[in-house]
Amino acid sequence: MRRSCIWLTRLLLPLAFAGFLMADDAPQILKTVANTYQNLRSYYFEGATVSDTKMGASASKNETKFAVAFQSPNLFRVEYVYPTAGNWIRTSNGTKTWRERSITKDFSETAAVPEDIYMMDDSPITAFEKIDANLAHATLAGSEPVTVGVQAYDCDVIQGDLTDPGGAAGPTTMSTKLWIDKTRHLVLREVSTSSSKSKGGVTNENTRTLTITRADVSQPVPASLFELTPDPVKGGKPKK
Repeated sequence: MRRSCIWLTRLLLPLAFAGFLMADDAPQILKTVANTYQNLRSYYFEGATVSDTKMGASASKNETKFAVAFQSPNLFRVEYVYPTAGNWIRTSNGTKTWRERSITKDFSETAAVPEDIYMMDDSPITAFEKIDANLAHATLAGSEPVTVGVQAYDCDVIQGDLTDPGGAAGPTTMSTKLWIDKTRHLVLREVSTSSSKSKGGVTNENTRTLTITRADVSQPVPASLFELTPDPVKGGKPKK
């Protein structure tokens, strides 16, 4: 009996130790990811966010495409393409800043000011600069490949609880998984799920999937991405 206990202990201890190491590795990986994004001097990302919502017996699905570019110190572009609301663009070449919303045909051109860079805070990429602080109870769930374009990247899979500031309803905690490129320390996929009940007892479930389809980092970004002219087809007129 004693030998059996010793054998079982020898078998379980390495497994328990391995599990501890995986959990312990996750915060360090997230810290590396946050540092990577904070120190990028130039990048261009393209991707899409798909939101699947179930409310009682009804279900809906929406996809929003995005493009985010940055060149140190103050050149940027944040662009969203909504399924039913057209394009939303904010961009600056450091001298001028442009804003465009196609559905309302709004277009403006103003002198750039230092505060314009805070428009980047609305991008899905900027959120990864603080991922180490925002993802609680992080654990390493294993590794999986993720394909971007035609290339597959070996990724760490980390799961935890992410707090979304939200809107008028307040912050929401979402169960989140991240697929992180082991070499470049970039997030290539993010899946977050949340669930709540209305006062009437109706369950509202949402799954949000962010997928990166292009990730160019530490390379010169074409200057044309940081400029914008009104589109006569959309009817946009510059406002100065």
